[in-house]
Amino acid sequence: MSQSAVREAGGPSALTVRRLEHGDIAQPDFVTFGKLDQALQWMPGSAGRAFQGGEPTPISEDDGPTATAAAREEVAHNRARPAQPVTAFEHGVVLRTDALAELTRNGRALDALPDDLADDVQAGISELRYTIDRLTRAWIIRLAESFRKEGNLADLVIALDDHLRSNPSQGTTEDIDDLRYLRWLAGYYQNPSDEERERYERRFARSQ
Repeated sequence: MSQSAVREAGGPSALTVRRLEHGDIAQPDFVTFGKLDQALQWMPGSAGRAFQGGEPTPISEDDGPTATAAAREEVAHNRARPAQPVTAFEHGVVLRTDALAELTRNGRALDALPDDLADDVQAGISELRYTIDRLTRAWIIRLAESFRKEGNLADLVIALDDHLRSNPSQGTTEDIDDLRYLRWLAGYYQNPSDEERERYERRFARSQ
C-alpha cells in the first residue's frame, strides 16, 4: 500500500509513514498506531504488535461465523466513521481520530514555550494541556474498555506501556481518577481500595 493510499484511508501523513519506514520514530504514539490499524484494515492493536516484531491481524468480512466479535465491531465502527473531522450535534461535538491526533500534535507545541511567561499565561497553558489530555484520555479509555471486554488488552498495553506505568499526579480529582481507572482496566493499578474497585467495576459494566 503506497504512502498516499495509507493517508487517504485515514492513516498517518506520508511524512510520518516515511519516518516510520526509515526508523526515525523510536516509539510511535497510540494515535499513530490507531490510524495505521484503521488505514491497513487491521484489528486494533495490530500496528503496535507489528512494531514490536509480531504479526498484525487483518480484519476480514469474509470470515463468516469464525470472525471474532471484535473484528465485526471494528468493521461496523469503520463504516460509521464520520464524514467530517469535526461533526456538531445538538448536544455536543464529535472529533474523528484524525482531528484528535492533530489537536494532540498541536498541543505538543506548548512544550516549546519558554518558562518565564507570566503566571496567568502559564496557568492558561496548563488548563489547555489538561483539556487536550481529557479529550485524548476519553478516547483511550473507550479503547481500553473494548480491549478488556474482548480479552485483547495486551495489544493496547504495547502502545501505552510508559503512559500506564506513570502514576497520576496532576489535574483535577476527576482527571486523576480517570487515569487510575485506565490503569485499572489495563491491570496496572494493583491495589485499589474496595470503594475504587467497586466503582470501576460498575463503570466498566456500564460501558458494555
